[in-house]
Amino acid sequence: MKTRTSTILAGLAVAALLVVSSAAVASAASPVLAGGPAGKGVCATQTAAIKAGASIDTLRAFGDCEIARRFTTLDALASKISGSKTLTSSDAAALSGEVASTRSGLTDLKAQIDAETAPLSLRADIRKIATDYRVYLLVVPQVNLVNGADTVRVAKTTFDQISTNLTARIAAAKAAGKNTATAQADLDAMNAAVAQAAGLAAPLPAALLPLTPAQYNAGTAGPVLKNARTALVRARGLLQSARKDAVACRDALK
Repeated sequence: MKTRTSTILAGLAVAALLVVSSAAVASAASPVLAGGPAGKGVCATQTAAIKAGASIDTLRAFGDCEIARRFTTLDALASKISGSKTLTSSDAAALSGEVASTRSGLTDLKAQIDAETAPLSLRADIRKIATDYRVYLLVVPQVNLVNGADTVRVAKTTFDQISTNLTARIAAAKAAGKNTATAQADLDAMNAAVAQAAGLAAPLPAALLPLTPAQYNAGTAGPVLKNARTALVRARGLLQSARKDAVACRDALK
């Protein structure tokens, strides 16, 4: 039982780190077209071409590059979802659907951009890459934050196993006439921290999954994302504290 508890505790150190990495929210750079894609990174060459002379060809190349960049990101998100060991089946299905519908919409928009011949209409189409889909400001954090919330759920299950093991060890030590007050206090602190972390994470998927680009544009989705990230950072700290309490409890029983 002692070895089993130590092994689980080692795994929880990794789980706590996953909560942190999964909670990252992408930030946006200043767009080359007001309200449109940022034009940074892999699309920097196309951005420079527009600044040198905005034409149908340079605008279309820029739009195609920004959509291709998002396709790469969506592919990475799809792999993350399918490879996640913590997402619930329903959360994974919802996120996969969001990624697929975003890709489908961008595919249709690319065809529209490639067929457009009027500069003003083409500019408007390019702006839709950002405003109608919000890959980096909405879809990416949705995937990361929901995955982070579900990681907390899995960590709670693991902590529950530890609690069961440590409770049995405390009972055995107490029956043997040992003073178990310190170990029990550590275990109680661990259980309280885990319960609080789970309480912070549990509501997040239901709050995050329904968010839409329109809500982001209206300013209502941003606070939800920010609050979710804050909750996960707090949950991360609580899980780290719980792990320390578990180690202290185990050591007190030696």
